[in-house]
Amino acid sequence: AQGLGFILVGIHFLTLEFGARMFGMHNPGIGVYRPNDNPLLDWLQTWGRLRSNKSMLDRKDLKGMVKALKSGELIWYAPDHDYGPRASVFVPLFAVDQAATTSGTWMLARMSKACIIPFVPRRKPDGKGYELIILPAEYSPPLESAEATAAWMNKIVEQCIMMAPEQYMWLHRRFKTRPEGVASRY
Repeated sequence: AQGLGFILVGIHFLTLEFGARMFGMHNPGIGVYRPNDNPLLDWLQTWGRLRSNKSMLDRKDLKGMVKALKSGELIWYAPDHDYGPRASVFVPLFAVDQAATTSGTWMLARMSKACIIPFVPRRKPDGKGYELIILPAEYSPPLESAEATAAWMNKIVEQCIMMAPEQYMWLHRRFKTRPEGVASRY
C-alpha cells in the first residue's frame, strides 16, 4: 500500500473520542462522521475533533474519502454501524446470522486500494489508564463482493470488541435493520 492511504478502522467504544484524539496527536488524519442535526453541537464536535486532526468528512462523502486515500491520507472510519437496508448487506456478526453491515468498507477498499488498520482504544483492564491497540495492517481484504468484505470486516469487529466487550457502545442498536420478513430484535 506504499503511496496509498490508510483506513484506520475505529470501532465504537466508549473511549472512541479519546482514542481518536490520542492517535491524531501523533498521526493526524481525516475523520469520517455523521454531522449532528443540531448545528451548534455539530460545530462543537467538529471543533474538538479538528484540534488533533486535519479535517472531517461527512460519512456520505465517498468521493472525498477515496480522493483523500488516493492522496496518501489516513482516514478514521467506523464500519460497525447499521446504516439501513439501502447502504448495507446482511452478514454474520457474533450470533446474529444476518446483521446489517455497511457496504462502505467494500466500496472504499475497492476504489482506493488503501491499507486497512484496525485499532482499539480502551481503558486498561486494571482501570489505571488507557491504551491504543493497533492490530496488524490488512493489505488485501476480500473484494469479490460487498458481502465478502463485510463478513471479513465483521470478523475484525468481533475481534476488536472481544478485547473490551464491556467498553463497546452496545446502546447503538447495532441490529435494528432486519431482512424483509424477519422480526425486530428490539
